[in-house]
Amino acid sequence: MEELKSGEISIDIPRYSSESEMGRTKNKNILVDIFKYSLGGLGVTLATNLTMSYLNFFLTDIFGITAFAVAGIMLVSRIVDAITDPVMGIGADRTKSRWGKFRPWMIFFAPALGFAVFLLFYTPNIPESMKVVYAYGVFIFYSIAITIVSIPYFALVPVISKDSHTRTIIISWKSVMCQVAVLCISTFALPMVNMFGGGQKGWATFGGIVGVAATIFVWIAADGAKAHDIPSNTEVLNNTKSNKEKNNFKILLKTKPLLVLVVAFGLSMFANTLVNSANMYYFKYILNKQNWIPTVMAVSMGASIFASMILPKIEGIFGKKKAFMYSTLICVVPLILLGLNPNVTSIYSLLAQLILFGFMYGIASALPWAMIPDCIDYAEWKYGVQPNGLFTATFTFVQKCGIAIGGFLSSFLLGIAGFVANKDQVESSIKMIISLRFIIPAVLFLLVVVVLYFYEITPERTKEISKELEKRREIA
Repeated sequence: MEELKSGEISIDIPRYSSESEMGRTKNKNILVDIFKYSLGGLGVTLATNLTMSYLNFFLTDIFGITAFAVAGIMLVSRIVDAITDPVMGIGADRTKSRWGKFRPWMIFFAPALGFAVFLLFYTPNIPESMKVVYAYGVFIFYSIAITIVSIPYFALVPVISKDSHTRTIIISWKSVMCQVAVLCISTFALPMVNMFGGGQKGWATFGGIVGVAATIFVWIAADGAKAHDIPSNTEVLNNTKSNKEKNNFKILLKTKPLLVLVVAFGLSMFANTLVNSANMYYFKYILNKQNWIPTVMAVSMGASIFASMILPKIEGIFGKKKAFMYSTLICVVPLILLGLNPNVTSIYSLLAQLILFGFMYGIASALPWAMIPDCIDYAEWKYGVQPNGLFTATFTFVQKCGIAIGGFLSSFLLGIAGFVANKDQVESSIKMIISLRFIIPAVLFLLVVVVLYFYEITPERTKEISKELEKRREIA
């Protein structure tokens, strides 16, 4: 196996399954491909984080519909995802085209995603009675578009490299770009909205800019995967075996490590969505310090970016499972401290606690994406199939369920607690904001640690599986 040095990190150049594949890629620099691929994470996360962090606030405080209506929108969209995600995963696995298996979905549907983001934050001149209908329709359109683009994108990791550590490096780079996207949204969203006129006009303009940026970055990622997303002998063999199985859903349900990882990841996303959904309300109605948001989020996300950059080192020391568990457990500490004392008067005290959370969640949020290719290898090793698209679709579906349930409960519970937008909040509403921002997420993160105890793919098992699969591919 050839190696290419990048500082202290040794990055493998993936083996190629045919001479034609090698010929098409021999002059390409794997680092350039990985960097281009990582920019897709920037594009997808610009869209998802803008939606996760500000859509609830936009719909209640700017667009003008009730918190209960927003809760319904989040719930219905997940029913759509329950259908479209597995269909997309299977469709991606079965795709054969001159653009590859996964890339054509990214290339042709990225503009639809960008347009959907714009529509989410656009306020049309329609009667009040039609606003809820519009919001439902646009959010369902967005949910379908993000499914079509993101599932093939995430499914590319096992295609780009077969080496477990190299996959962690790929995920590390992608995670850095994802955190950069979160940083951009957290730091620049409100200032840019205000710069473009604020209110409905400002949000529509900013949504349009994010939509265009997301489209361009997804296209760049598709270009970076061009040399790798091509048919190979191994893929053909695996597809044949898959057809004999007839139903890869049975394989999915028998792959215990994937199921454990899915539950842990879903709980983690649920917790973080509550944190993000309640964040604007916390700064606006509890601290009365909306002007703190850009600074606090910039510093916190800077910590997350640094964590993503050193992720391969952390994985090398602890292994993926333990690193995921430890980082998640430490996330609980600042949440509990702020939950017990939410009325922080010093921005420096708040920064110190959120830097710790940002750093640890930067690790915890990236590692599951580095672990799912190991689950795919486990399924190939044990059952003779390689359902990249289906497993990735399951993962992204659970991610979106976590986001949707978090968004639904955030809006629903605020409504139950008596929240009224742009008014002084009653005591029950204040307590609910604090619970959603700190206490409930802390409990969910503790559950993540408990679930991960049952994850059985250790670093030693990963090496054994990798060696066995390499032998099979050489024979094939």
